[in-house]
Amino acid sequence: LSIVNVLAYIQAPFGGTRLSAFVLDPLIFILSVYVAVSLFVLGRGVFCGWLCPFGAAQELLNRLARLLRIPQINIPETLQQRLWAIKYLVAIFLIGAVFVSVDAAERYAEIEPFRTAITVRFDRDWVFVLYAAGLLGVGLFFERAYCQFLCPLGGSLAVLGRFHMFSWLRRRQACGTSCRICEQKCPVGAIGRDGKINLNECLQCMDCQVAYFDDHQCPPLIERRNRRRAQKEATAAVTGAPPDAIPGAAPAE
Repeated sequence: LSIVNVLAYIQAPFGGTRLSAFVLDPLIFILSVYVAVSLFVLGRGVFCGWLCPFGAAQELLNRLARLLRIPQINIPETLQQRLWAIKYLVAIFLIGAVFVSVDAAERYAEIEPFRTAITVRFDRDWVFVLYAAGLLGVGLFFERAYCQFLCPLGGSLAVLGRFHMFSWLRRRQACGTSCRICEQKCPVGAIGRDGKINLNECLQCMDCQVAYFDDHQCPPLIERRNRRRAQKEATAAVTGAPPDAIPGAAPAE
């Protein structure tokens, strides 16, 4: 799926394009319908986090970079939030351009490297290859840099995804106050200092949810586990039974 497809759907009612024209490419049409439905159910992250192949390439390369101990770039939260706006501005520009000139809008849409990196697998003019490779290269030092700051498709999906029905990522009262582990775990900085998840930027990688349900990472769960263990040990001291033999006992460390 590409920003070009989004522009085609937006421009279709004004250009007299019939639905049959989109069905000529059934796989893209089915994917478009699925993404549209998932946007209003769970938000942007379903496509951007789970289905986008260029996003997957960036993530895999960044993981390789971390294994090779390539230094990672950490930018201030305030600067990151300002850079997020770029993809929305690019999306607005392309949507406006499609009503002026479809051909020009398609040329401007080359800001998206999907065609080069995914569709034709770098079999293009060297300028396009260098651009796509450069974006992947930046991703070695900053995870999913293109997705966060430049992707017009992600920007347009984020706007539509604001109206999603379900917020299924779990939070606790301690999030952002006594505990900020999830904020540190988030690879795209979508969790603020107050512990809230910015679903416009969240790619639903689920890293925060792994920490949320892990009683060896999440401080409230660690405290609960230790308290339960202490209760079982107190019970064991009275009954003489081993703590691990008491139902519900937390395993010994």
